[in-house]
Amino acid sequence: MSDYLLKRLEDLTLKASTLDVDVDDILDHEVPRKRIRKSPDEIKADLQNRFLTPSTEFSPEWLDKLQQRWDSPTNYNELFTLAPPQTRTIIRFVREGLDGRVTGYKEVTVPANSATAKNSTSLLRKPANRADFVRGAAGFYPFTPGGLDALEATAAYEDEILAQEKFTNSEKPNKLDRIINFAAEGGLLEVAPGFTRGLRSIEKSNQDEEAAKDVERVLEEQSDVPDTANDEGDIGAVNDAISGEPEYESEDIDDLLPVEFPALAPHRPLALAKNKHGGREWAHMVDVNRDITNFRELVPEMARTWPFELDTFQKEAVYHLENGDSVFVAAHTSAGKTVVAEYAIALASKHMTKAIYTSPIKALSNQKFRDFRNTFDDVGILTGDVQIRPEASCLIMTTEILRSMLYRGADLIRDVEFVIFDEVHYVNDMERGVVWEEVIIMLPEHVTLICLSATVPNTYEFASWVGRTKKKDIYVISTPKRPVPLEHYLWADKKMFQIVDANKNFIEKGWKDANDAMTGRDKQIAAEQKAKEKEDATVATGRGGRGGRGQNVRGGNQRGGSQHRGHGQPANRGQGNIARTGRGGGRTTAAQDRNLWVHLVQHLRKEDLLPCCIFVFSKKRCEENADALSNLDFVTASEKSAVHMILEKSLARLKPDDRQLPQIRRIRELLSRGIAVHHGGLLPIVKECVEILFAKTLVKVLFATETFAMGLNLPTRTVVFSGFRKFDNKNFRDLTPGEYTQMAGRAGRRGLDKVGHVIIVTPGADEAPPAGRLRHMILGDPTKLRSQFRLTYNMILNLLRVEALKIEEMIKRSFSENATQALLPEHEKQIKISEADLQKVQREACQTCDQDIDLCHEASVEYMRLTEQLHFAMLSTPVGRRMFQPKRLIVFRGENNVRTAGILLREGARKSGASVQVLEIQYKPRRQRQGADFLPYLTCLRRHFVPLPQMEKEMELRLTMIQLSDVEALTDTHIQVDVNGILLKDKDAMAQAKRDLLATAVSWTSSCWDELDYHKYLKVMNIRTLLDERAKAASIAEERACINCPDFAKHFAMTHDIWVIKENIQSIRQLMSDQNLQLLPDYQQRISVLKDLGFVDENSRVELKGKVACEIHSADEIVLTELILENVLADYEPEEIVALLSSFVFQEKTESTPNMTPALEHGRDTIIKISEKVNDCQTLHQVILSSDDSNDFVSRPRFGLVEVVYEWARGMPFSRITELTDVLEGTIVRVVTRLDETCREVKNAARIIGDPTLFAKMQTCQELIKRDICATASLYM
Repeated sequence: MSDYLLKRLEDLTLKASTLDVDVDDILDHEVPRKRIRKSPDEIKADLQNRFLTPSTEFSPEWLDKLQQRWDSPTNYNELFTLAPPQTRTIIRFVREGLDGRVTGYKEVTVPANSATAKNSTSLLRKPANRADFVRGAAGFYPFTPGGLDALEATAAYEDEILAQEKFTNSEKPNKLDRIINFAAEGGLLEVAPGFTRGLRSIEKSNQDEEAAKDVERVLEEQSDVPDTANDEGDIGAVNDAISGEPEYESEDIDDLLPVEFPALAPHRPLALAKNKHGGREWAHMVDVNRDITNFRELVPEMARTWPFELDTFQKEAVYHLENGDSVFVAAHTSAGKTVVAEYAIALASKHMTKAIYTSPIKALSNQKFRDFRNTFDDVGILTGDVQIRPEASCLIMTTEILRSMLYRGADLIRDVEFVIFDEVHYVNDMERGVVWEEVIIMLPEHVTLICLSATVPNTYEFASWVGRTKKKDIYVISTPKRPVPLEHYLWADKKMFQIVDANKNFIEKGWKDANDAMTGRDKQIAAEQKAKEKEDATVATGRGGRGGRGQNVRGGNQRGGSQHRGHGQPANRGQGNIARTGRGGGRTTAAQDRNLWVHLVQHLRKEDLLPCCIFVFSKKRCEENADALSNLDFVTASEKSAVHMILEKSLARLKPDDRQLPQIRRIRELLSRGIAVHHGGLLPIVKECVEILFAKTLVKVLFATETFAMGLNLPTRTVVFSGFRKFDNKNFRDLTPGEYTQMAGRAGRRGLDKVGHVIIVTPGADEAPPAGRLRHMILGDPTKLRSQFRLTYNMILNLLRVEALKIEEMIKRSFSENATQALLPEHEKQIKISEADLQKVQREACQTCDQDIDLCHEASVEYMRLTEQLHFAMLSTPVGRRMFQPKRLIVFRGENNVRTAGILLREGARKSGASVQVLEIQYKPRRQRQGADFLPYLTCLRRHFVPLPQMEKEMELRLTMIQLSDVEALTDTHIQVDVNGILLKDKDAMAQAKRDLLATAVSWTSSCWDELDYHKYLKVMNIRTLLDERAKAASIAEERACINCPDFAKHFAMTHDIWVIKENIQSIRQLMSDQNLQLLPDYQQRISVLKDLGFVDENSRVELKGKVACEIHSADEIVLTELILENVLADYEPEEIVALLSSFVFQEKTESTPNMTPALEHGRDTIIKISEKVNDCQTLHQVILSSDDSNDFVSRPRFGLVEVVYEWARGMPFSRITELTDVLEGTIVRVVTRLDETCREVKNAARIIGDPTLFAKMQTCQELIKRDICATASLYM
């Protein structure tokens, strides 16, 4: 026992020695107590507490076990927030005293959260004052133009912020502020404001509930066809075949339900979330040859109906308007384009929105106002001086008025659903065509466009531009033919000769007969025929010996007739009527034409072809031709009475003195006989009287200038041209097909005439106009729509004052840039392909080449570029040209850009294409381009070149022409070959040349391949400069370490491939950039002018001068602004101010010299001085090349009406005013009307600069000139 204990103690001692802790520490260690057994009640209470008692906190251990986690990328943008940027500041004037005199100004910060017309382009901004609702104000921002991606995204974001602010700032949301979306579910308010409940819906009957349940059961039934992913397409086809119903892309049943107002439905997502459409087509051609049989099903409830069946093109337009699409209708004259406009107006009235009808000229606006007012109840008109019912659902205005409203941010634009552009082909007008493009670009996104035009060849191109600009689908609808066909005639020898029939076939025989009649050959033929008959009769009676007279007639015909047939008039007659009047070219006096018009009109009356419109290309000749019919009367007694009643009622608006004006007395006399004239020199009220009487067919013969054909809906039975040439302010030219078609289109009244007649008269001509020119004029394609877009100072300043609008965006979206912008999707695609190629081409790593191969490649490219320039420069000098001498060995790039060599065969180079003729070494078989072919022709790199053919069977020779740009080097070696034999392809000469070349082609490193020493021969300075730059580039390339790499050629080729791809990407991006815009240099030059004159500051911010210039539309904005701000007008009386301002609006020719007071002469000199200062600045910056191109006030008769306007403002009667000048009465009234608009603009400018004195003077100016006949309201109003 003791031994056992001792052994155990020893073991214990040994184990204790191995412990890391002291034994004494173990004694202090507390041993846990033995677990106390719990009673069943305690266990039950513990379980209830843990599992059955709800806890406010979740157990962490259970949370770790049960919680699901999703890995989400960290959005670092959420870690910080940026305060919204502070909006711009505005300058407010400090005014004192009763007259509101400006004593100072202060800068006021516009709050960031208050979007108003002065700091936001959003449609959700606060409305402006009611006074500015229609026309806007100078300081207002325009609404965001539709189609500008960046602007739309900004506007959408701004609208979202505004909506959030309205929601958070209002304690109790106002249901009236909610924007109603008619197309969305729950869009309409269900409970009217102020009511506790809405309408109680009638409970559905049990039958309706059962029917609904049956539908649900049918929809829930499972298909018998197995639903597998692979057979999905086949299943759809089977189901379609079974049901016979069309396939719908949408799966939501709500999308299949009709929308109450489709035009107001959202056509696409918000700009912020919008996908890029890429290269999609925005314009869609509509096939009008396919009749719409189910039109009533497509448009069951038309907004307007007509008592006649609509044509197919009209139905197509109505259908697309109902769907909310834009349309471009190109229809023949009198085809019924107005129906499309009327339906849009009715649709706007139905939707309780607005439609704006724009026209190119004020006269057409007035006429349309009268026509639409007879059709619709709610019609208004806006012109420069008239504003009738601006709250109407249909507003009529000129395009210039709409442009002004858009730039001035008029709130009326919010309510506009349709804008109708009538006579869109007017976009070709040099002066005013730019206005159409500006308006189309500036229109907001929610506006639907309706373009009405005459037939033009490039309707699709123009519509594509409109669609791409506005990011809207637009449907192109054209008419196949005129509803009333036209027949064209030549007037000759008091007869009509048909030259084009109703099917547009040119009748050669008709032209020949007319030519014979005009040259007198028909009389010769008739005399010859008569003589022959007489001779035959003589022979028959046995007295056949006396036939000499008939032979003489035939001989005369051979001399004077047949030899000139078809080539001009007979030799014995003068060119044109030069023998009679001394003036060639068929120009005659009114006295000479007098009988012509009498015979023509009498013929038309006899053939029942009246009424007729005779187009004359001169105001003066219109009056003279009307005088030629002084003895003719075309109206009955009842018609005379109607004419008298209408004239008396119309002229009652004038003062008694004005009713006795010479022009009015003359037109009374003409109208009483059924004759009238219509041109720009008539008084406006007289012109309207003529139009009203012509529409009522009380005018039988009308002499009119071509302005009568511009849109006025006044068809007639016959149209006559007093010639086929016109003066276009530069020279005489033939009428274009477009001009001819526009005027000839007045012939043929739909529903009254089966065919329209067009007669061409050529006064004083001794032969018919050439058939080819007539064919082109009558049957040629009309003039294409071409962009006349140009930058104006007014446009630039209007856009610069709004930071969100960029002038580059305006240029980019003009019709002139349409072709470039249409290629953008293709360019983007090419860039993506090139970038993908760039990823594939990766040069392998190399320690030697990685050091400086990029620098070596850059120097090599520069060396090759300079080599090409050197060769072209050498050809410009005699010494250099002689270096391209026959027998010289040269190195060049041949087929597939493979480096090869050859012998020059001719001296110099051909100018056409700058090519040289060589005997080329070709590889046999042909080899492909290798890496060494990319290397420049440098001495140290020749060892890397691919060897030339070394054996006779590997070499082939051929004669070829190579471009000078492909020549790499001219060597100093000459090969003595038989050049003439080679050019003749002599076998012996070719064989000898091959032997000589084989001897030379042993090695590229041979001295025979050394380049010619140019420095030795070329001494011209520019060539020496090229040589020095070239040597510098060569030394940079030769000193690189990479050329010692054994795989240098391969690595260089890969580097070159990468460079080529990058250059391609860069060039495409350059094409896409704003720097490629055609008008960008002009913009930069005009900005320089504005900076020099103080209209904008160095950062292109609009200064006070610029804000004033934004107000000026009717005159030269730069010169007039300088005149205002230099306080020139302050020293003059109102009568003198308005007289001086007439120089800004009058530009017609006049022979009379006005008598001016000393004050007016001083004012004239001041205006000329200011205009010359502006012109000098424009010439300096090359906006204009010389003063001839400018809007100068010296060389043109600008001051011709100064005396007239001065006396008119002083109260002189109009009857005495006309005695002061040779300018026609209508022109005077038109100038005064435009002058009133200019005075209004100057008055607004005075308000902007805070000059109450000038403001009062301009108010007085308007009152002085708008009186009597110049203030007479239009008869259409």
